[in-house]
Amino acid sequence: MARAIHPIVVGTAGHIDHGKSSLVKALTGIDPDRLKEEKERGLTIDLGFARMRLADGRWLGLVDVPGHERFVRNMVAGCTGLDLAMLVVAADDGVMPQTVEHVDILDLLQVRGGLIVLTKIDMVDKALADMAEEEVRKLVRGTPLADAEVVRVSSVTGEGIPELRQKLEALALAVPPRASQGPFRMPIQRVFALEGIGTVVTGIPMSGAVQPGAEIEILPIGERVKVRGIHAYGGKVDEAVAGHSTALSVPEAKETGVHRGMVACAPGAFAAGDAVDVDLTLTKRSPQLGHREPIRFHVGTVEVRGQLLLLDRDAAAPGDAVVARVELDEDVCCAAGDRFLLRLQNPAMTCGGGKVIRLSKSGRYRRKDLGEELVGILVAGDRPEARIAHELQQAGPEGRPIDELSRALGLADEKVVALARGMPETALHERAMRAFLAAHVVAGEQELLQSVDKMLQKRAEAASVKRAAIRATKTLPQPLIDCVFDRLQAEGRVRMGRQGQALFLDRLKPLPAPQQQRFDRIVAECEQRGFRPPELAELEAVIGLKGDALLSLLDRAQDEGRIDKVGDHFYGATIVRTVLRAVRANCLAHAEVLDIPALRDQLDTSRKYLIPLLEYVDSLGLTVLRGGVRRLLPSSEVARDLAREAGA
Repeated sequence: MARAIHPIVVGTAGHIDHGKSSLVKALTGIDPDRLKEEKERGLTIDLGFARMRLADGRWLGLVDVPGHERFVRNMVAGCTGLDLAMLVVAADDGVMPQTVEHVDILDLLQVRGGLIVLTKIDMVDKALADMAEEEVRKLVRGTPLADAEVVRVSSVTGEGIPELRQKLEALALAVPPRASQGPFRMPIQRVFALEGIGTVVTGIPMSGAVQPGAEIEILPIGERVKVRGIHAYGGKVDEAVAGHSTALSVPEAKETGVHRGMVACAPGAFAAGDAVDVDLTLTKRSPQLGHREPIRFHVGTVEVRGQLLLLDRDAAAPGDAVVARVELDEDVCCAAGDRFLLRLQNPAMTCGGGKVIRLSKSGRYRRKDLGEELVGILVAGDRPEARIAHELQQAGPEGRPIDELSRALGLADEKVVALARGMPETALHERAMRAFLAAHVVAGEQELLQSVDKMLQKRAEAASVKRAAIRATKTLPQPLIDCVFDRLQAEGRVRMGRQGQALFLDRLKPLPAPQQQRFDRIVAECEQRGFRPPELAELEAVIGLKGDALLSLLDRAQDEGRIDKVGDHFYGATIVRTVLRAVRANCLAHAEVLDIPALRDQLDTSRKYLIPLLEYVDSLGLTVLRGGVRRLLPSSEVARDLAREAGA
C-alpha cells in the first residue's frame, strides 16, 4: 500500500456554529468545507473529509458533518462506518437542540467511544465553561460517550489543540480496527467526476477489501462495474479495506445513475429489498408511534421514506424496545447487524434506531407470526451457528441455499459452508450448496423410502423405480429429494441405472426358495430364447405366473442385471451384451456405420426383433440414428467399456 493508514475513522457531531469545521482544520490543516456555498455562507451543508497524521506516520481519517437541523440526513450519511466521535459543544452556548439529536444519533448508531470537545473557551470564563461541561456530561449519561474525556480548546488561539490531538490519537490506537474479512461492502457517501479519471465513488467500507481490477456490484440497481483505481487520504493505495475512507475510480458507472445511498459491494454477496426487519428502540424524547406510522429510514448512507409496522402492539411508547418491520418506498441494501435510524416525517426528528435483523421483500405476513420469528432470531443471538440453525428451522424441509444464508448472516459463503459442515444439527448438500436441518433430512429419507415401498407394494421383489416417478408423486420439496438421493448414493444404498431408474439396494434381499426357483426359470428362459426372446404372455405360460406376481420377478431380474426388457420382449443380459459387441464390431468394419442386413444375418433374427433391439442400443448410447443410417459413438461410455473388454 502506497500510504500507511490506521483503519479507524473519527467523526464530528454537534450543533450548528459550535466550531466543528474549525476544529477539524485546526487538527489537520485541511478545511473540510469544500463547497463554494459552504464557504460563502460559513455553514457546513454536506460531509467534509480530512486526514490527521499520527505520530507513527500513519494517517487517521476525520469526517466533518453539518450541524444544521435541515442537514441531519447528510449528518447521518457521514456517520456510516464511524468508529469514534468528537462531540463538539461551544462553551458559550452549551447544549443546544442539535447537540441533543446528534447524541441520540451517536447512541443509536453505537459508536465505539469518543471525546467531548468544549470549543470557544477563549470567549468565556472558567465558570461558564464548567457549566457547559456539566450540562453535556448530564446529556451523555447512558451513551457510548458517558465516560468520554472532556478537552477544552480554542481553534482561534490553538489552546488545547495539541492535547486534543494527543488524546484523539491515543483513543484511536486503543480501538481494535474493523475486521477486513468477509465480502466487500461500502455504502456510497459521495459521487463525483474527475477529468481523465471519470466517475469516483467514496465511502467507508463496512467489511472486506477490494483491489484495482476487481468487479463490484452497485446495489440496489444491480449494475456491475470494474474498479480502475483506488485512492485514500490523499494518495494511491493498493486496496480498499474496512475501516478507512476510500475513493474508488469506476468510470463505467457514469451511465448507471449511481448516487449517495447506493452500495458498492462484492458481486452476488448482498441483496436489496424493500422490507427491513429490525430490533428497534425508541428514544426517550420520541413521541408515541402507531402501527403504520410514516417514517424516514436511515441505514448506511441512504434515507428512504416508509412505514413502521408494529408486530406485537398497536403503539410504541418513548423508550420502548420492540421488533418491527419497516416497509420502504424503494429498495435498499443493508445486512444483518447494521445500525439504522428512524426519523419522523413530520415533525422531522430522530425518534429511534437499532439493529437490522434481516432484509427481505415486502409481501403478505401475519403480525404475530412475524414478531415471534424475529424474537427467535434475537434469542439466537450473534453466534452464527445459532443463526444458521434458526434460519434453517424457519426454512423447513426446503432448506436454504448457502448464498442466501450468507446474505442473512453477513458472512462469506465459505465461512457459512465451514460452519454448516461442523454443526451436527445441520446437513449440507454439497452438490447443490444448500443446507438443511439434519432432522429434516432424516425425516425426508424415511418418507422417501416409504414412498418407494408404497409404489412397489404390488411388486415386492422389485428394487427400482423411475426417478421421475418420485419427483412427480412426492410431497417432499424437490431440493430435499435431491439431497436425500445424493446421500443414499454416497452411502451405497442407491444406484442410478439406465433410463432414469433408481435402484434401492436395500431391497435386494435374498428371495425365498420358491421365488428363487421361479426367478431362475425366468432368466434361463430369456437366455435360452437367444435373439428371438419371449413376450410377457409366453413367460406367463412357461412360468405359471400372471400379473403382478410375474412382473415383480421380471423387475427383480432387471434390477439384478440378469435380463433386459426391449420393447415388448425380454432378453437375457448375456444376449444383449452379445448384441452390443456385434453392433460395435459391425460398425468398425464399415467405417463406423452399421450394416443392418449383415447384423440381421449374423444374429439370425427378424425385423420384428431387430428394429426394437437397435432402438434399445441407441438408447444406451452406443449408436445414433442420423440421416437414415446408424453410426457408432466411440466416445460413449458403453463404447469405451466394450473397447476395454475387447482389449482395444
